[in-house]
Amino acid sequence: MNYNYKIDYTTLEDGTKTLNFVFDEGPNVFTTFFASDVEEFPSVILEQIDQVLSKKKKHVECSGNDCCWDIGPKETLIVDNFAPEGTPNEITVDTLELRRLINEWIEAKAKFKEQKAKGEI
Repeated sequence: MNYNYKIDYTTLEDGTKTLNFVFDEGPNVFTTFFASDVEEFPSVILEQIDQVLSKKKKHVECSGNDCCWDIGPKETLIVDNFAPEGTPNEITVDTLELRRLINEWIEAKAKFKEQKAKGEI
């Protein structure tokens, strides 16, 4: 499944601008995962995915700021540890698709930083 997202630029109270991926489909777990855990640990998560895809590990379980994840060779389960009661708190995504999305996020973040440095944003 392809996950559609939009890039959202947010200005914080202190004037700092941030970039967020806001996903159209599925529970907000994916948006939370990218805003919190991918934001802080992109290279770590990619390394974990690569360890599983290269068969160095059968799967990797990890927990970040807001979510925990279990990376398998075909699918990755992402659980929002702090989702409000009664709302969906998990999503299962194709592991290769997750890797692709994280790479897109890294590229978008690099472009954002470059534009920000030039005063374009």
